[in-house]
Order: sequence, then structure tokens, then C-alpha cells
Amino acid sequence: MINIYNIANIVFYALLGISFILLLPRIVMCFMGCGKAKQFKDAKKEHKYAILVPARNESKVIRQILDSIKNQTYNKDKLETFVIVESLDDPTCEICKEYENVQVFCRQHLENKGKGYALDECFSYILNNQKGMKEEDKFEAFFIMDADNVMAKDYIYEMNKVFDAGFDVGTGYRANKNFNDSWVSACSGLYFNFLSTFKNKPKAKLGLGVQVTGTGFYVSRKIIEQLDGWKFNTLTEDYEFSLCTVLHNYSSSYNEKAVFYDEQPSSLKVSWKQRVRWCKGFMQANKIFRKPLLKKRIDTSGKRKFDLIENGTSLAPLVFSLVSVALYAVVNLVLFIISVITHNPLWYYPFASFIGVLVGFYLLMVLYTAFIIVVERKRLGAKPLNSFVACLANPWFMILYAPIYFQALFTKNVEWTPIAHTSIIDVEAIGEEEKQVKI
Repeated sequence: MINIYNIANIVFYALLGISFILLLPRIVMCFMGCGKAKQFKDAKKEHKYAILVPARNESKVIRQILDSIKNQTYNKDKLETFVIVESLDDPTCEICKEYENVQVFCRQHLENKGKGYALDECFSYILNNQKGMKEEDKFEAFFIMDADNVMAKDYIYEMNKVFDAGFDVGTGYRANKNFNDSWVSACSGLYFNFLSTFKNKPKAKLGLGVQVTGTGFYVSRKIIEQLDGWKFNTLTEDYEFSLCTVLHNYSSSYNEKAVFYDEQPSSLKVSWKQRVRWCKGFMQANKIFRKPLLKKRIDTSGKRKFDLIENGTSLAPLVFSLVSVALYAVVNLVLFIISVITHNPLWYYPFASFIGVLVGFYLLMVLYTAFIIVVERKRLGAKPLNSFVACLANPWFMILYAPIYFQALFTKNVEWTPIAHTSIIDVEAIGEEEKQVKI
């Protein structure tokens, strides 16, 4: 039994050591995220953009995104919005008629389910319509937004700087509309705060490729034409697209002054389903890109090699940590049960030591959460009590990824389910809020 315990100890600390080594670059980037962001020069040209908004049965929130587009400081003649629906009987269509430069695109191939197919149909329609047009009349890039998003007034103005600087893909700061709704919405949004400030921000400063999420980014017409549309149809088509940009060396960057707001699920049930879909989508996308990306890592050097390795090991620290803790827990629990049955107090101390490790692990994650909240406090708009609750709850929210991952691993059919929208915010007030944030 002593040998089993010693082996478990060795494996536990070895896995934690590997986790720490893999975390070192991310720790460095976290501190870089506290500094000044990459600055973009004023754009020399106002480029022409199309904004694609998948909006099946989104009549409750569609006005928010359309109003925020209407309120952009950018030249409205350079913007056209395509709202994607599945039926012309959708009440969303009637609302769209109230706005200028807004087209309703109704899908024809409903047998293909998913956001990726919806985008691909709309892209095909736009590219076909642009054939024979003069170059200056064509859209130069495409923004992809969700129906529940709200853009800050300068969002496109700031993103235009990124495109004008020559980047094929650009993304902005994804803020949480409903941090104060529940501990679930708070914890769910913190992931995107982390991604924006502590991953994309330092990577942009280092000249590395950034990661886009399912909304709030643009993609150049060059990419869409080269790929012949939007050929990303896994459950996480955004992650699949990010892997594609890395594989094909498309340039990408991040502008934290380009702020948009997104709604997070408020209930654990909805969040659980969402994260099962994410995990399943990650598996699908990694299966597609694993071999070509591995080959590229071998053949590439310099910044791109680091970018490829970082991208391929993003979940590794969490996986190693959870596996090590789970293994250590099982061994100690078994030994503790044996000690109770045999009335042998020999294993009481190791079990108590393990409890100490768990408590330490939990407190470390609490401090990590508190660090994010303190750095992001001006953008979160969080009430003090809700911030405190989020600090205590976020470690459990993250640990739940272990059973969620296993459910995704053994579930064959995972489908996208809509999030019930409960957060309606004042679009007019967005600009005033942003003036209070010093970047």
C-alpha cells in the first residue's frame, strides 16, 4: 500500500509539474494583459463591409443589434447588414423593414442545420451578386455578429483600423451584457474576459495570431473567396475557423477598443448544454485539423511555431491538473476507506494532506478569478456581492468541465439549442459607458 501511495504521489506531482511548465507562457501573457494594448493607426480609408447576423426566431433582440449598427460613428454608406432567417414568416423579417441598408436573407437549404451552413448560404449569395461588380463596389470584409449582440458606437470605426493595417481577420473585446443576472452568467462571461485581455491582447502585442469566438469578428473577402464560402460546420465553427487561419497563415489581430456586448446563459442547465456542445465541437474540429497542424508545427519555425504549439496545447494544463487531482483523489479515498475498515490510522494523515491539496487548489482558482475581476472591473459593471460570489463559484464552474467533457465524449448526437434571451440593454447608453473606461 505504501508503494501505491508513493507512486500516486510521484504521478500527481509529475502531472502538476507538466501543467506548470505548460502554464508558464500563459502566466507571462496574463501579466502582459495588464499592460497597454496594441495600438492601431487611424485608417487611411473607410472600407466597405457587410454584416452577417444569423437570426432565426430572434425578434425579441434583433432591434438591439440593428440599433447599434444604426448608431455607429462609421460611414453608413459603407455598411450593409444581412439578417439570416429560415422563414419569411419569422417576425424578425418585419422588424428588419424598419431599418435602412438591412436585407433579409432567407435560407433555402434547411436540411443543413447549423450556423455554419447558414453563413455559407449567405456568403454564396453575396459573392454571386458581386460578380461583375467594380472592385470599389464590392464588400472588402464581412463582420459576423449574433442577434443578441450590441456594438459600442465606435466598434466598426476601431475594427476598420485593424483591417486597414492589413490583417485578414480581426476581433474585438467581448463584454458581458448580464454579469449580474446570476453566478452562472458571471462565470460564463469571465471566460471571454480572459480570452480577450489575457490571451488575445498579449498575442496581438507579440504579433501572434489571435483566437476568434463565434461572434464579434471580421473576415476578409480574400479568405472567403479562397475558401469558396464558409466551410466550417462543426458544433464550434468559430474554433474550426481559428484553426484554419493558423494552418493557412492568415494574419489576425485584436483591438480592445472595439467593444461589443454579448449575452451569457443565466442557468446552469443551459450553460451545461452549451458547454457540452463546445466540447463536442472542439473534438470535431481537432479531428479535422490535428494531422495537418502537427505537420505544420514540425515544418515551421519562429513566431509561427510558438503560435502553433500554444494553440495546440491550450487545454493541456487544465487536463493535466484535473487528471492528477482525480487520480490522487481516488488513491487517497481508497486508502482512507481501507484504513477505516481495518481500524488502521496510518492513512488518516495522507487523506488529510490530500484535503489540504484540494483546498489549496480551490483557493488558487479563487485568486485567479479575483485577478481577472480586478483587472476587468471597469468593463464588467459588476456589483461587489456578485463579484464575490463569482470568485467563490468560478472554480466549481471550471471543474464541471470534467464531467461535461466526458458527457460530450460519449454522446453521439449533440445539437445546438438556443439561449433564452433575458437581457435587454440600453443601446444609447453604451457609448456613454465606454467613455468611462480608460484603455
